Amino acid sequence: MPDLSPEDAAQLKQYAGHIALDEDKESHLFFWMVANKQPQESSKLDLDGKSIRREKLICIIISSADGYFLESGPLRFVDKKLTINKGGWHEFANIVAENFVSFLKAFYAIFPDLAKDDQTHTTTQLYLAGESFAGTYIPYFAKSILDHNDQVPQGEIPYNLKGLAIGNGWIDPLTQYTSYIPFVVQHGLSSPDLMRQMISQQDRCLDDIRMQNRITQYQCEDIVQLILGDSSRKSANTMCLNQYDVRLEDKYPYCGLLWPYELPDMKAYLSRDDVRKALHATGAVGEWNECNSRVGSALRFDNTQPSFTLLPGILEKVKLMLYSGEQDLICNHIGTENLISNLIWQGARGFQNAPQISWTVDEKPAGFWRQERDLTYVLLYNASHMVPYDTPLAAADMMRRFMELDSKIQAFTSRLGTDENTSDDLPPGGEKIDIDQPKKPSSSTLGRGRDGVQWFPLSSNGSAGRGHEPILDELDELVVEGRIHSDEDDEDEDEDEVVEEYRDDQRH
Repeated sequence: MPDLSPEDAAQLKQYAGHIALDEDKESHLFFWMVANKQPQESSKLDLDGKSIRREKLICIIISSADGYFLESGPLRFVDKKLTINKGGWHEFANIVAENFVSFLKAFYAIFPDLAKDDQTHTTTQLYLAGESFAGTYIPYFAKSILDHNDQVPQGEIPYNLKGLAIGNGWIDPLTQYTSYIPFVVQHGLSSPDLMRQMISQQDRCLDDIRMQNRITQYQCEDIVQLILGDSSRKSANTMCLNQYDVRLEDKYPYCGLLWPYELPDMKAYLSRDDVRKALHATGAVGEWNECNSRVGSALRFDNTQPSFTLLPGILEKVKLMLYSGEQDLICNHIGTENLISNLIWQGARGFQNAPQISWTVDEKPAGFWRQERDLTYVLLYNASHMVPYDTPLAAADMMRRFMELDSKIQAFTSRLGTDENTSDDLPPGGEKIDIDQPKKPSSSTLGRGRDGVQWFPLSSNGSAGRGHEPILDELDELVVEGRIHSDEDDEDEDEDEVVEEYRDDQRH
């Protein structure tokens, strides 16, 4: 890699280039793999603490240049210079840019040593991980792999998929779109006018979801734009809220699209001819850009069912970790928590007896965990939409724990729970959101409810509006659960009165 010091370069073993998937259609995928820094094994311990199983593994990260240079990858830009990322997942994972079953077949053909464990003669463990919109396609990739394993074509091999990890994921539009109102209230970002507009826009959003539940909805996307526009007016339209980290501001109208601040360094570096040559990506035309609008527009309003529908079947076969940075607005943790509360898997809805377990990294609070029936939820403190960008050590520790790796090689300390701060009697999170069956609360339950549950009115007339025929009123009321931890969740009483006033306006 150009501009990388010999000392840093010696720590990395990388492969990059194009893999042909269909020569007739000139179909190729670019990949960039960073080989494990040192061999890794997962282990299971018996009750006496003795290892009873050890396996080699490979972790394929559904990633991008953002992931490589800003988050889980081996390198970071510091003062415009490339340096080793001490929290990079390359110490225990292989990082690959794209993935699906046909890619895996070609990938393992090129790297046969990754396909088989020399001792057990089985395919090495495979994990898929990604963030944000990866929450839409990782479950579909997983389903394809599991379907492949159910009936392996002659001459091919099964893939030993062990788990999925999705951070701040776009998985369930219903719970994510309805998380914006409680999130802005919780973070003190609401105003009377904004609250009125958001409730009205949420009505239109849910009308469209009733008509067709798909990955994204135009009317629903406007809810975030209302929040960003309100924040810009407070600064005379010069700055606005960073939608990926509400602690920060960005120039209006970008509102986070210019963040992280290393993006210009990445663009300049990846657009260089010598870098393209090193990556065997010389077929690229023009400058490198973080996002391609044509690709985004093709995926954004696809009519495919949200990946939420795939999770119960996946959890019958592999484990899943959902994690959230608490400062993210766009795919915020409240939506993820409500997703879990409404998900039915392995015969039950939501967490039933999963305690909230505190977590420290380098002797500092890092967040908390909940885990039950092969589903793990992690909330990371002081983290944005891009968790490894803000908290690289905590993110690395989280992945090691999820993959059951030996943590002795870590250069930092971490602890998950103690006898005194782990509670066994925390209530199950959330209430049911059912698009087929209405759940009508009595007027006495509106507003602040038990266990922090809040009700937000979603429709005042039960009509789809805009020329659509009237439809059933199944989503007129919706339960949304606040974030699981509550140490600092006491809102200002005046704000509560404003919120309640506009709830009443909407109900009437």
